[in-house]
Amino acid sequence: MKILQVNWPGAPRFRGGDLTYMRKTAEALRPLGFEVAESFLSEPDAVGFDLVHVFNLRTVHVTPGQVAHLKKQGKPIVLTPIYLNPSLALWALQVIPTIFRTAKSPAQLRQLLEELRTHQLKARLAGDQVSTADGQNRSRPDYDQLQHATLRMVDHVLPNSCLELRELQRTLRVPALPFTVVPFATDPLTFLDPDPGPFVKKYGIKDFILQVGRIEASKNQLLTAFALRGLKVPLVFIGGNLQRPYLQWCKQFGPKTLRILPHLPPSELRSAYAAARVHVLPSWMETCGIVTMEAALANCNVVCSIAGFEVEYYRELAYYCDPADPASIREAVVRAYENYAQDAARRVQLKQRILQEFTWPRVAELTARVYRQVAGLGK
Repeated sequence: MKILQVNWPGAPRFRGGDLTYMRKTAEALRPLGFEVAESFLSEPDAVGFDLVHVFNLRTVHVTPGQVAHLKKQGKPIVLTPIYLNPSLALWALQVIPTIFRTAKSPAQLRQLLEELRTHQLKARLAGDQVSTADGQNRSRPDYDQLQHATLRMVDHVLPNSCLELRELQRTLRVPALPFTVVPFATDPLTFLDPDPGPFVKKYGIKDFILQVGRIEASKNQLLTAFALRGLKVPLVFIGGNLQRPYLQWCKQFGPKTLRILPHLPPSELRSAYAAARVHVLPSWMETCGIVTMEAALANCNVVCSIAGFEVEYYRELAYYCDPADPASIREAVVRAYENYAQDAARRVQLKQRILQEFTWPRVAELTARVYRQVAGLGK
């Protein structure tokens, strides 16, 4: 079968999880006999392909148009939505910069952070509008309608978890759709039990707290850095940055031990994971962070956010925190760090779970079944 993978035009530059998921799936599908090509055009040309696989329902400025264009070409369409209700995240991304930009004293900063923790803080928007934690916050008025219409045009949906599917159905109120849960995954050959030596030799640090990912508001490095002030353990951020003011706030309000490194290639990143003791990702927007799986395979204790769906992946084998609460982030990280030795068996269990369920060959196997089913070729 010839498969056309489609993603939004900015995906190659942004290099997010959707692009990683798309390309790693393609890489694992080719040994199974599939021919896979990719397109980032606003009007993809599916001529000569048997099926189209679209990634990322969040990019409503372009994805609905792509799907509508493909629908006119009469091709079966499979969608990996990577869906998360944006209400809480958009509120947080609006109020957190205001907190650190406007607080005039440590006392005022503590008060504003308490209002953040309790979801009482409000953000003033243009046109006298107000953003609240329990509001229907959207990047544009027709956000849900565009996503609903897109789902009605596809033939099969591939949510990354049952929790994602439930949230998608509840929020967008779509009728029952054919679906198959196909999880996020990672590459054991790259990240399983790597050698910490090269990273330790190059940077001179070991047994630190790590967060891997673009340094940006949605990943929540600012609250992470603020929460971990005063700890004598080094905190390391590894990732590119497109939000310079945010990066400066991380430096200003973070601990003296904070070290920021640029995006690293896999050969160096795996050694960084191995040198760390804890990986923390208190993100607002992850359905499931691939970097958390990488860190777990490299023998880190992992701390996840309760804002996404990671509990379905890691269950009782991870630590969890509220991304709106610096105290919750600190408590989870400290527990993960201090319990590292006694958690050895639990880390082995998590590695085994990832190796059994969350690898790219398994993703390819599940995806291939869907392709054959949707194309009418059986299982």
